Amino acid sequence: MNKDICISVQGIQNTGSGWETILTKTTGTYYFENGLHVVNYHELDEHGTATDNILFLSETEMRLCKSGSLSGQFLFLQGEKTLAEYLTPFGEMNFEVETESYKMRAKKKDINALVIYRLYADGCLFLENNLSVHIEDSGIENIGL
Repeated sequence: MNKDICISVQGIQNTGSGWETILTKTTGTYYFENGLHVVNYHELDEHGTATDNILFLSETEMRLCKSGSLSGQFLFLQGEKTLAEYLTPFGEMNFEVETESYKMRAKKKDINALVIYRLYADGCLFLENNLSVHIEDSGIENIGL
């Protein structure tokens, strides 16, 4: 896969009032190092505030690191519970992340990942989410200068 990529991140989430779909499509950069697919991309919220994201994908786990208006690190390991600190403009939130399932498929020109998880705050269910990630070449060939 080329360094320049297109990424689509779709979350289908339920915070207790029904399911809602959130879709982000953007461009970013990709590299493969130490057995990890690493993707850097930016996303904008509804107010135009940017968050930088680094996504680490392997056969067994997905890690999402956010910095900017929202910051924190989430680790998704199938069948496991992990802890996450999440900083928002409204303050710090601590979550327990329970990953029900995680699958990742990497091919020469694209990568697909799906993680189904629940977030708990103070022992209470806060969010259920089905997060799918699709990464593909941007179509722009890298030219070494």
